[in-house]
Amino acid sequence: MSVNHQYYYFFILALLLVVPSCSLPGKDGQGSGKELTDMFGRKVIIPEKVERIAGVGPGALRLLVYMGLSDRISGVEDFEFTSGAPYMIAQSGLTEMPSIGSRGGDSELLTLNNPDVIFMSFMSVTDADELQEKTGIPVIRLQSGNLRNARDTLYRALSLIAEVTGKHERKDSLKAFIENEIKELSKLTNENAKEFDAYIGGVSYRGSHGIASTQAFFAPFSLLNVSNVATSLVEQEPVNPTGLYVDVEQIITWDPDFLFLDAAGMKQIKPDIAPETPLRYILSAFSNENVYTLMPHNYYATNFETVLLNSWFVGKKMFPDTFEEVDFRQKAGEIFRFMLGEDIYEEMNERYDGWEKY
Repeated sequence: MSVNHQYYYFFILALLLVVPSCSLPGKDGQGSGKELTDMFGRKVIIPEKVERIAGVGPGALRLLVYMGLSDRISGVEDFEFTSGAPYMIAQSGLTEMPSIGSRGGDSELLTLNNPDVIFMSFMSVTDADELQEKTGIPVIRLQSGNLRNARDTLYRALSLIAEVTGKHERKDSLKAFIENEIKELSKLTNENAKEFDAYIGGVSYRGSHGIASTQAFFAPFSLLNVSNVATSLVEQEPVNPTGLYVDVEQIITWDPDFLFLDAAGMKQIKPDIAPETPLRYILSAFSNENVYTLMPHNYYATNFETVLLNSWFVGKKMFPDTFEEVDFRQKAGEIFRFMLGEDIYEEMNERYDGWEKY
């Protein structure tokens, strides 16, 4: 064997010995690397170092922004560019990102975009498996939970993102921040929560709706321990937000002390509460001037920072004495800055007629 052939032989042998130990995922996301289990029990192999990420499905991108990962996001779903969601307003650079397709992502666009990992929410296990197979990119399924009865689910999602991206400190501080806000809200209302009841109308759910659209377990009411007049219509509290429609006559029968309106549905709501309508004429909330608008927080899944702020606003209006020391504008700035990275209070008010007396 010549010297040149000997060098070639040893070079090939060295490659064969080195390649199996590389930490790169295989074509189907199941090669060698770091193995983890997503929130639906799927075993996924991810690269040891994750620098580029994408979020597909309702709520995925939002969680990545909460975790301070905007600088690693490689592409955005088409819907997000025009959604007007708080996280897109706060992190305006995301509107300049390449498109990765419609809801759930497009396999060809994602392959071209080539993130190291794709986070997916509100999609099926089959969707995740198929997208992973088509793109060769690890797909990690998340569940975002809620702030009412599934905060642990939200925190598990944040922990999984931290495990993939290394953002453990941010995960811990985000959890502590949310828990402290909820604790403070509860502390200010515990003794007075059942003094009044309330109704939320025009709740957004897959689009905007009129005053008959409500929720039996409305998160801001739940966090304040406020009596929701619609709770009696549902036997079991759901995890994911669900739309509930009631008759106008039922709202009149309830005659809630306070009436709150989702600002996203005001176009549909206004005909329901025009001066000549039964609701406007009969409901004591109107005669007592206890009607207010809230910012929409159900839009492509839940905007948790808006849930917290709606809770503070409701508390200020229903319990002015115990919330007297709370400066709502200051509180909005604190929550927006911590959770989204920017204070977008003014921008939100330009888009919606929320947090106002009607």
